[in-house]
Amino acid sequence: MPLAAALRCAQSQERAPIKICLIAPKNPESFWTFDRILPSLGKRCVFPNLSLPTVAGLTPREHEIVLCDENVEDIDFDVDADIVGITGYVVHKRRMLEIIAEFRRRGRFVVAGGPLATLCPEDLRDHVDVLFVGEAEHTWPGFLADYAAGHWQAEYRTDERPSMLDSPLPRFDLLKVNRYRTMTIQFARGCPFTCEFCDIIVMYGRRPRTKSVPQVMAEIETIHALGVVNVFVVDDNFIGNKKEAKELLRAITAWQQARGYPIEFMTEVSLNVAQDDELLQLMRRANFVTAFVGIESPRRASLEESGKTQNTREDLVTSVHRIQAAGIQVMAGMIVGFDSDDPGIFDEQFRFIQEARIPISMTGMLNALPKTPLYARLRAAGRLVAESVGDQFVFTNIVPRGMSRLQLYEGYRHLLARLYGYRSYRRRAMALILSRGARLKSDLLTGELNLGFRILWNCGLNASPRRAWLTLSMFVETALRRPTAVREALALALMHKHLWEYVRDTSRSLDALIAELRTAPATVGLLPAADPEPSRQ
Repeated sequence: MPLAAALRCAQSQERAPIKICLIAPKNPESFWTFDRILPSLGKRCVFPNLSLPTVAGLTPREHEIVLCDENVEDIDFDVDADIVGITGYVVHKRRMLEIIAEFRRRGRFVVAGGPLATLCPEDLRDHVDVLFVGEAEHTWPGFLADYAAGHWQAEYRTDERPSMLDSPLPRFDLLKVNRYRTMTIQFARGCPFTCEFCDIIVMYGRRPRTKSVPQVMAEIETIHALGVVNVFVVDDNFIGNKKEAKELLRAITAWQQARGYPIEFMTEVSLNVAQDDELLQLMRRANFVTAFVGIESPRRASLEESGKTQNTREDLVTSVHRIQAAGIQVMAGMIVGFDSDDPGIFDEQFRFIQEARIPISMTGMLNALPKTPLYARLRAAGRLVAESVGDQFVFTNIVPRGMSRLQLYEGYRHLLARLYGYRSYRRRAMALILSRGARLKSDLLTGELNLGFRILWNCGLNASPRRAWLTLSMFVETALRRPTAVREALALALMHKHLWEYVRDTSRSLDALIAELRTAPATVGLLPAADPEPSRQ
């Protein structure tokens, strides 16, 4: 070994390991969080933020690293760490700034990255010691080398998006796995479509980049060894690269068959999956049981306006039923408030969701996210509003074109109440259970009897009369008409508890805002179009 290299090696060995603590902030409650039913599941959070174990995987093993997810444990602000790292989405902004301020007050070296840092670096730049903009595969190891050498940059970013082949095996072993219902993995980043409201292509680009099949299978094997039985593939569009997705699905199928199908998968896909029967059957054989699909609107003009043309290829109900026929439950993302929407859209949304047999619809008002084409267009038109009125969050930062803000809020509130009313929810849930295609593995309660009893107790025997009626009637009807689906029936009954309670509390906030809008001037909360730094959501 050359002398210079030997000296560098000796210096590296003498250096003390860097102590690192990576933190994910608590999620604000939403349709996705299912907070109201976590006790029944015996869990503290549905799934972890994948950034934590991924960045840990990028960290050389000689360093000491701990992960802290505030969703499953309290933050130790006195943790023994040289570097405190924090990540989060735009919705985590307020909590991220609180956490950063507390660590900085204690004199800690704080760094931040993730979607908020990438989309809105100006919101964090003056609050942290180091900011990471973009994906971390190359910048994080580079920073650690700089830090170990005693000099570093205030900001790290990369001009080129890294290859997913450079992404490490995440350190799932550092997570408190038993506190989550589901583990997360990622196969691809990027999406080939150009939806105006979406920030995914802003962060990850339009060319889907994928991991290799062996990379993903190593992650699945690692998770399986930890005893995990539910996996969420968190790609924003798992089928963005259909060729690679099909190759991975074939590998997962072979792995599942060899082990008796120990894992159930869910993921996010675009609706054009319905036009590819081979892809649907591959997902079925790999044991993908749920797919989140951004349907957005039953109104063609609204889809075309937003650039969601992939959803206009055939009748939407037909597409959804075709996915369900493959044994895959569809969870829908729906939006009201497009420029092409008028007060009639709320009835259209309700009728579509009922007819399509979609029990779980994450229905929200259109929001203009930072850096998206929608944000730029509405800001130029002076159609953005402040994110709050007083201390009250306003649910959407846009001024609609086809109706007043009051009509949008009132219509949205009424739509939520109809969607998650007991009878309408039961009607579409049972329609799905009794009509969806068969799955490869029985949906009996085998192995989850304790969970089944907890659901029956919490949502049936020890619940309000309406909740008991919903749960027990779904259980009995399914047991009589499709007994292999009783677990799905109980799961959907349990999910309704969260959805109904969340909508109930959301409606109270909506009522306060509706009252405010009825008395406030129409211009209250408007941001000037020339505002160089408008409020961010």
